[in-house]
Amino acid sequence: MSGPLSGTQFAGLAGGHGDPTALDVLRGGQLGRRRLLTVAAARAYGDDPLARRGLELLTRAERADPAAVAEVLAHPPLTGWARAAIGRPADAGYLAALAAAAATRAGLAFELTLPCPDGTLLLPTLGGAVDLTPGPTVVSARHGTVRIVPRDGPARWLPARRIAPAAGVEVTIDDQDPWRRRYHHPPAPRLADDAAADLSRLTGQAWRWLHVNLPAHADGLAGLLRSLVPLRPPPSGHAVSATSRDALGAIALSVPADPKTLALLLVHELQHTKLGALLDLVPLHGPGGPARYRAPWRLDPRPVGALLQGAYAHLGVAEVWRCRRAEGVTAAFEFAYRREQTARAVRQLTDAVELTDAGRSFVAGMAGTLRGWREPVDERVEAAVRDIADGGAVRWGLANLTPHPDEVDRAVRAWRREQPRPDDGPPPMVAPRPAAPALAVETGPEAAVRGRLLTGDTGPSMRDPSDRAYAEGDPVRALDGYRRRLSGDPGDTDAWVGLALAARRTGHPAAAVALATRPDLVRAVHRAVPDADLLALATWRLDAPASP
Repeated sequence: MSGPLSGTQFAGLAGGHGDPTALDVLRGGQLGRRRLLTVAAARAYGDDPLARRGLELLTRAERADPAAVAEVLAHPPLTGWARAAIGRPADAGYLAALAAAAATRAGLAFELTLPCPDGTLLLPTLGGAVDLTPGPTVVSARHGTVRIVPRDGPARWLPARRIAPAAGVEVTIDDQDPWRRRYHHPPAPRLADDAAADLSRLTGQAWRWLHVNLPAHADGLAGLLRSLVPLRPPPSGHAVSATSRDALGAIALSVPADPKTLALLLVHELQHTKLGALLDLVPLHGPGGPARYRAPWRLDPRPVGALLQGAYAHLGVAEVWRCRRAEGVTAAFEFAYRREQTARAVRQLTDAVELTDAGRSFVAGMAGTLRGWREPVDERVEAAVRDIADGGAVRWGLANLTPHPDEVDRAVRAWRREQPRPDDGPPPMVAPRPAAPALAVETGPEAAVRGRLLTGDTGPSMRDPSDRAYAEGDPVRALDGYRRRLSGDPGDTDAWVGLALAARRTGHPAAAVALATRPDLVRAVHRAVPDADLLALATWRLDAPASP
């Protein structure tokens, strides 16, 4: 079922970690994949002389020192370059540069002429020369020392900088490779020396925190992390991070302000790295498939693979906050909220028909870990988490579900005739929509509840009297306000969310469930019969499971 992994190794990964032997299998799988991709890329160039010379030099290096070649083939951007080269052969210079780096590491003597169209020349894992005169440039090496022969004037050599966050661990700061541009955020240019030193210090501190508090994740980083790719900070100033299936082993991030935030980012992206490497060995779900699942942390519908990736990453994030939950109300909230988000995602995955047998086993392992995290948190925190999680379900349904016209017509006719609700009709469509990476709600009852819990703030998120009443513990007054708002504007998403939350708090659980699971249908029927009592309509329409 788990291919090259034993059952124990697979189960450990499914639970969120993975022991060192499982990490060895994942690392070996990536190295083998990159070997095959490199050879396929070289062959795609046909009789290109530079590609042929590069492959010959790489073969010589492999015979002389396989470990040196493995070090270069483990360079994360190689995957993206090779896949691009196979599809459309270009940049044979990168293949030759990989070969030159491997041969240098192997101590071979060689001389190659490499293209240098923009005045920079990279030897992956070693460094790069800048300020060169554009054009063909001679690279030679002897006894492990590389030499760049500029055509005209001096050149500067910028070595690859490495971080040693723990004994026996070395991570490259990749701020040079042209193939590092694999992310939604642009990479930063080469860091100044003081900025690189700050990243090194911060990484060491984050690593030590993980070693003490989450040693399995520290081991995972030691086994799989090859490089950090600095990103330009976004305009918001919030730290961001990313990984790519075309560069597994690299974690891209904007440098955060403190080591605990960096530890959180590293664990988040480590989870993506592990799952991506596992998927290269073991199919967990079928290919493709429509985007129809709800990721509780996003507003757009997701295909099953993306939901699985997000759930596994959030499992790691929740575990970090679990370690920090005693730090205060914010940390307790983050733990409880991430735990709830992940649990809701895993429940959807449990029923996903696209999963393979191995995929179902993997999801069961995630569910088992979540069942073990039963630590209680403050009642106010638990209540806020449920409000915000339920509110997200309402928002997602209103944004993405479109009821079938026949279903709406049948429901409207039955309501007007005072008949029982009709049997289930055609299922709603999940409308495609642009990617929306985060469900950031700054208005409505969820924002008011969160602000009240974490800061006691009665600012912008609580300007609406209904939201303020709900957050302050008066759901009856809030319910009246949301009803009035919807009578004037049936498209008021915040009011629909508030109606669902206030209904549950005022003794209308069936209406709350209907609004959380099929808000699209309740809204569509209400538009056709605007005089209908909203709570009565939602209660009558209930045809959903007991929880969203």
